[in-house]
Amino acid sequence: MKNLSRGILSLCLIGALLLSACGKSDDTDTLSNSEEPTNTTSLAPSTNNTPTDTESLIEPAEKEAIKDITAADFKKGVFINFDKYKGSFFDDNIISKLRNNLESVVENNKDKFKENLNKESLESIREGYTNESDQFMFYDLDLIEKVDQPEQIRVGVRFAKKSSDGSVENQGITYFFTKNEAGEWGIENID
Repeated sequence: MKNLSRGILSLCLIGALLLSACGKSDDTDTLSNSEEPTNTTSLAPSTNNTPTDTESLIEPAEKEAIKDITAADFKKGVFINFDKYKGSFFDDNIISKLRNNLESVVENNKDKFKENLNKESLESIREGYTNESDQFMFYDLDLIEKVDQPEQIRVGVRFAKKSSDGSVENQGITYFFTKNEAGEWGIENID
């Protein structure tokens, strides 16, 4: 029994010595902050890190200025001042499609909701707005940006939802606009 215990102890010591020796050799390969690398070969940039250009029409200070809606402030409807945000890519075409979709939610109009969607499958998105006892007040935007890769326009919408019990919950959703096969902007997703 003593020989078996000594054998196991010997194997453990040898393993520990080997691990510490391997650790020492790894330490010699690393550079400290003050050392210069000896290999000057540059690495090619990753193809997954494609730079994208983003144009934004809302400044951070404007986001902070958005106030939540209380039960006393709540009015069913769309009360967004779209002209305040109108810009190069956030034009009458995009605004019209966004306003139309928001109005369809307020009116609980399924046909109107589908009018500016790029895909029929997006009707499933509407499920979040189908409780007829809920009322919606769309009151401001907190994101308007255009991204070049992939080409899309993102619009963040602030809204208040009034439940049948009278409680009001403030939320936000983002509309994603992309071009369809005909090259026309439409709503690709709502998240």
